[in-house]
Amino acid sequence: MPPRRKRQQEDIVEIDVTSSEDDDDSTPELQDDNNQKTFYYLTPKPTTNPSGFTSIYSRLTNSKKHKVSHTPFISLFNGLETQDDVERRYELYTKIWENQLTKIQTLLNNANDELFSDLIKFINSEQTQKLGVGFLQLTSNIANNLRTLNEFKKVLVGSDDGTIYKTMSINSKNCTNIRSALREIIKQFETDEEAEEEEEDEEEDMGHEPTKANYDLDIIENWFTTFKNKSKIRLVLILEDTNSINNHVLNQLFKVMSAYSNVPWKIIMGLSCDNISNWINTNLGNNMRLAINGYKFKSNDNKSLGYIILNNLFLTPELTDDNPLLLSKTTTTIILNRFENSNNSIDSLIAEIKLCYMIYFYQSPLSILLVQHPKGIYVQGLRKLPSFKRYIEFRLQEGELEEIEELLTKDDPVIDLFNESKVKFQRFKLIGMNSINVIYQLHNKSPIRKQKFELYKLLLSNKLLNSKYLNDILRGLSKLTDLEIGAILLDLTDDCQESIGEFHDTNLTSLNKAISEMTDFQELADRLRDYFNNEVLLTPLDEVVFHEIFSMNGGLIREKWNRQPIFEENLENLMINLVRPNLRSTIESGLDNCEIYLGNALIENGITTATPIISPTLSHLFKVYKEAPVAINIYDFYQAFSMSLNRTELQKSLNRDMSQTEWDKMTYAWFIQNCFELMLMGLLKEKPKGDFLEKAIWKGV
Repeated sequence: MPPRRKRQQEDIVEIDVTSSEDDDDSTPELQDDNNQKTFYYLTPKPTTNPSGFTSIYSRLTNSKKHKVSHTPFISLFNGLETQDDVERRYELYTKIWENQLTKIQTLLNNANDELFSDLIKFINSEQTQKLGVGFLQLTSNIANNLRTLNEFKKVLVGSDDGTIYKTMSINSKNCTNIRSALREIIKQFETDEEAEEEEEDEEEDMGHEPTKANYDLDIIENWFTTFKNKSKIRLVLILEDTNSINNHVLNQLFKVMSAYSNVPWKIIMGLSCDNISNWINTNLGNNMRLAINGYKFKSNDNKSLGYIILNNLFLTPELTDDNPLLLSKTTTTIILNRFENSNNSIDSLIAEIKLCYMIYFYQSPLSILLVQHPKGIYVQGLRKLPSFKRYIEFRLQEGELEEIEELLTKDDPVIDLFNESKVKFQRFKLIGMNSINVIYQLHNKSPIRKQKFELYKLLLSNKLLNSKYLNDILRGLSKLTDLEIGAILLDLTDDCQESIGEFHDTNLTSLNKAISEMTDFQELADRLRDYFNNEVLLTPLDEVVFHEIFSMNGGLIREKWNRQPIFEENLENLMINLVRPNLRSTIESGLDNCEIYLGNALIENGITTATPIISPTLSHLFKVYKEAPVAINIYDFYQAFSMSLNRTELQKSLNRDMSQTEWDKMTYAWFIQNCFELMLMGLLKEKPKGDFLEKAIWKGV
């Protein structure tokens, strides 16, 4: 038998597209890849018994069982919070977050208006013999890129310019080979709602020939040939993650689609690269580059979009019922650091902000005081806040004994102090945002200009007014010409507001007056120093009494540090622990104190017997592991482990008496199993020499 000729890639393309014409009997039917998958349907068993969480929570808090609520929130104040207040707290969370989410969606929808307009112009451009390809330069964040492409598809669907846009999207999962890519295109074309409606109206004219394979583009060509208004139809193919698609498959796809020149194809390729021209030269063949008309597009920078979202949510000059909360300095640091160091993910940023609101309203019964006056148990709750205790200590040092007695024994003084604190926060928001806007305008021509949210972080930490950044700005004013200073003064306070309602920023009014009376522009630095010398700006936010009510700290777990940590990884915060859990410390804590998860005396039910819970042998081995050196001799490790076990207790739990030989075999089996589990957890690893084990060190965790 003569040797078979190895098929070239060009032959594969022709075979993939036309092989079905040779054998009508073996033509595959249009199929869905999901037809071969196994599906499992889980139906929850209906039950009338309430959740056991109610009884567990009442035991943990030593409180009465609360009534079943229709909201996800539970009654706080040890169960003394009424159900109406719980529902009001949940409604308040829903209202505030929906308002913030509406702002976010509006910003996201308008972020790429110019880009989408350019893409639509490209799609509606005149059809030529060459294949029209739009190279869309996206960011390095996959989630942001997918959201941008999905928004563009929605824009095409909702377009009312009289053009019918039929969009099809493929990605690297659909493009393992040319046939699977074409099959996915045909599948999405077939399931399009508009195509189905046209098939019902013109079933005879547009019915597909039974001999066409489910990867044959003749199906689309025949449909377009019989379509009445050809000038009103555009077929758009979107490649979501072009960088991950095989280059050979991509060139094959272009070659096949360019053969159907009478079909109004427009291809949009999502690319995550710095230089589109280099990518084209590297990944597309010479023939393909000659066969296409390429156009470059670029999406917006997500970093600037993230700052715009933060500015619109938290840097407005007023506190309203729809937006009554500030961010604490710890939460601000976490959000800012994570956003800058996690590919500027907008979705992660939104999730972190939502978690802050959720945690605040879920765990703080005093959050309801944002919209109502304190009374009853809420006044007692105000007295237990750390900021109130510090305020009492401060007044005690000043010798205000009568005031302290009234605050501790009467409710009205506490209510008055709360109302004063609310006014202070409203004034802080107005004055603080004005100062940030002034600083932002002062340095508008610098390449190292800080974002407003970065200035807000420094302001909350009481580091802005004494920072090198601000001092350099003020010193640099003396080096500017009068013309340059005049240009700065034109819009210095344009984004500021002197008053909102009954609250006035007298310092800003004085600054505007001083600027208007200046005879020498070189006096500007002195006038600005007078403006920043403001008691409101010099007082740290966390030193204001009742700041816990008006600021979100992301859920403080414990006071681990006396001062602010240098690195964000050291911040103890419930929000950051949910977003980025500390895996190693959680594992070690669970192994060291298994009672947290097993046999908790506070969580008992009728099935629990009087027999105490026995710690797993893995916990015993971990305690020996903690005391061992970095390099552990296996024999010594086993001996220490076997000595740590309570033989009598274990034999009693197993209901059997073991001889010494059986006991040695059992402990050795436990030892081998537990060592293997510690290796799987990443706490232990084998050394090249078989007699030793080594503790594993996690770097960067």
